[in-house]
Amino acid sequence: GVEERRPLVPQSLRVDWSAPRPNVLVLLVDDMGYSDLATFGSPNVSTPHVGALARRGAKFTQWISAASICTPSRAALQTGRYPIRTGCIGNVEARRVVPTPSNPGGLDPSKHMSIAMALKQAGYATGMSGKWHLGISGNGHLEDEDFRFHPNSHGYDTYLGAPFTNAPMCEMDSDGISRKVASGPAFCFLTANRTVVQQPLKLENFTSTITAHALDFLARRAAEAEAARARGARPQPWFFFMSYFHVHTPLFTNRLNRGRSKGGEFGDNVEELDDSVGEIMAALKRHGFDKDTLIFLTSDNGPYQEEGWARAGRTNVYDERSGELRGRLKGGKGQLYEGGVRMPGVVVWPGVVAPGTTSDTMVSTMDIFPTALAAAGVTLGEDYPVDGRDMAPVLRGATKMSQHDVFLHYCGFSIVAARVGGRFKVFWATPKWYTNDKEDPTICQQCCNGVNAASRLTGSTATLLCGCQAKDMDFHVPPLVFDMVADRLELNPLTEATWPTDAGASLSEVVERAQDAKEAMEAKVHPKPDHAGAGTCTAGLPSSARQPCCPGCHATVRLIFPSCKRGVLGDCSCDDIPTVLNTSSTSSTGGRGQALARSTDGAGDGAGAPAAATLVV
Repeated sequence: GVEERRPLVPQSLRVDWSAPRPNVLVLLVDDMGYSDLATFGSPNVSTPHVGALARRGAKFTQWISAASICTPSRAALQTGRYPIRTGCIGNVEARRVVPTPSNPGGLDPSKHMSIAMALKQAGYATGMSGKWHLGISGNGHLEDEDFRFHPNSHGYDTYLGAPFTNAPMCEMDSDGISRKVASGPAFCFLTANRTVVQQPLKLENFTSTITAHALDFLARRAAEAEAARARGARPQPWFFFMSYFHVHTPLFTNRLNRGRSKGGEFGDNVEELDDSVGEIMAALKRHGFDKDTLIFLTSDNGPYQEEGWARAGRTNVYDERSGELRGRLKGGKGQLYEGGVRMPGVVVWPGVVAPGTTSDTMVSTMDIFPTALAAAGVTLGEDYPVDGRDMAPVLRGATKMSQHDVFLHYCGFSIVAARVGGRFKVFWATPKWYTNDKEDPTICQQCCNGVNAASRLTGSTATLLCGCQAKDMDFHVPPLVFDMVADRLELNPLTEATWPTDAGASLSEVVERAQDAKEAMEAKVHPKPDHAGAGTCTAGLPSSARQPCCPGCHATVRLIFPSCKRGVLGDCSCDDIPTVLNTSSTSSTGGRGQALARSTDGAGDGAGAPAAATLVV
């Protein structure tokens, strides 16, 4: 029913209107390795804009993702909760993420409040550009698309981007369009709020397209701020989530950016990303927002090694002073070794974060949610559990201690590792490598190279990651323990004989703290896998009733997956990106605006929800 689908706003939520309420900007990269930016040591790319951003704030060398793969990591960022709570998790390869744009699952706003919805309660304007990958619609086969899990349903006033992901089917043709693979148009498309405006996706221009939307959002916020100040009022704060496709495969750049870096096609992707960051930073300064904006930059998870050396990032560790290569973080995307979860991280907060600092204190992407809420004066109360921690004490330099006593690492439904005190990492299980194809060092190392046979049904090939089932793991009794201060490469498991004298606790005490936290979480939050190994968010099968298509088109079933058709046999395509995405529910629309009217249906149902998202062109 409609009532049960209303966006959740906890009754215990309170807002302190005297709080600083800075603007908040989150820049999220996709599949970037720890050392893929020049400021984190890469010798093969030039990233001056991210480097300038890091010099304005703090660079974090132990920034940890809540998951080693897209959907669960992004769910944790949005909610501040471990993915096991949201069901955006799975135990088998095809169900560790939302598998298609027409699947029935997603991050449920009636059960989990997003960072956008929370900040709206403190009066923030909200917007988003780019990749979502947390579901779109949940309607049945004979019902209209309900966009239940779409960004607009999670409190984002304005959205322009790809609500699915950059999948193998998005490989672009010589014209830069995602139609090289026959199924590309069904998987790869652009929506303006809830309306498909570009199908198939012009992948070559995706970064410039979503950057333009971010710049438009900032320009409109600046105009509204100027008008507010003219009235003697305080300008409305804003939150924007910039979610890139870069550097996920298939790799792409605008043709003018190809061959520019020393890092090949992958390096070109990184440098195009840096250009976008530079444009957004210039806009912040131009509009006077640079002095009052809390900025986070990180990646969702580690590099997709199985894609091959030329198409994946790196997890190298360089000496901070000399730049000398010290080694390589173990593993990559899909694994809970450091290569899969230790991300580049930068935080800028003028007046709070000392410029030009570097911190090895353990923080997490999951901490963005509570940190932003605390800055905005939002408290949720004890009835709404959040697993992230406010990192403000670390940002202010008040402490070098992690705000997480124990941080849990999930692979699928199982807790297989934990960090204690931000220093010691306990492994109850570690992934087996080369469980698919035999080791081939020309493709990757410390990985599980192979091709997902089921992916060929889409007309493309997806590479396999290391798995999360018991057969994919080596179990350790007693558990392995590594020192993340002295051994971030995870080469030397500690023993009583090698236990550091400055640990502040014994080896057995550290293991006991980890075990207690693991058992407590398992007792409180039970996974709800289906027979296919999916969580509630990643379960189900695709349906033409949920397939997004251009206005005037309809979905049909092509082989297994839906496709979009115009009329009986006509190909469906559109390229109609609006010049303005307006959040006012009172704006008049005409011309193309009428064709986009379905994007407003049901937006903002429920107490505390955003105003209806209306497209104005």
